[in-house]
Amino acid sequence: MENQEAKNLIANSKNVYLIASEEPEAITAVLALFYTLKELGKNVNLLMDTLPENLKFLSPSLDFISYPKNFVISVPNNVAKISQVYYEKNDDALKVHLTLESGNIKKDNIAFYFSEAKPDLIITVGIKNYVKELSEKLNSFGFLLDSPVLNIDNNSQENQKFGKINLIEGTPLLEIIMKLIINLH
Repeated sequence: MENQEAKNLIANSKNVYLIASEEPEAITAVLALFYTLKELGKNVNLLMDTLPENLKFLSPSLDFISYPKNFVISVPNNVAKISQVYYEKNDDALKVHLTLESGNIKKDNIAFYFSEAKPDLIITVGIKNYVKELSEKLNSFGFLLDSPVLNIDNNSQENQKFGKINLIEGTPLLEIIMKLIINLH
C-alpha cells in the first residue's frame, strides 16, 4: 500500500530533493534512486556533504546535476504598490510589465536575485530522526521545511516515522529502493 502511495507521490512531483544518512548502503541506495528519477525527467537534487572515497565513482558529474533556481524581481511594498504584473515574450526578449497603483519605482528600489525552487518532495533514505539528524541542513536549506517527505528506512524500532509516507521495512535499504524503482517503471 505504501509503495503505491510513494509511487503516486513521486509521479506527481517535479522537483525532488534526496537526502541520505552517512551509511554507505544509504548512499548507494540514494544514488540508484537519483539516476532513476533523472531518467524519469525529474529535477533531482542530492543534498550530501561528501561521498566516501570508495563510492566516488558513482557520483553524478556536475554537468548532470541541476540546481533549479527561480529568478526573482523584488519591489518593496513601501516603495510602490503594484496592482498588476504581466509579461510579453518574443524572439528578441522577455519584458516584465508592472502596473503601479501608487508610488514610484527607481532602479535602486528593485532587487534581482535567484532563489531555490521549492521541492515538491523530499525523499530521505536511512534517516531515523529528520529534525535531529538534519537540523544543520534544515537551517541552511529552510525552503525544505514545508515539503512533503517520503521516509525510507529499514529500522522500524528507531525511525520516528516523520514522513507523509513512511516506507519502513526490515530489509536492506537497497532492497526497499529496488522495489520502489521497479514500481516506478
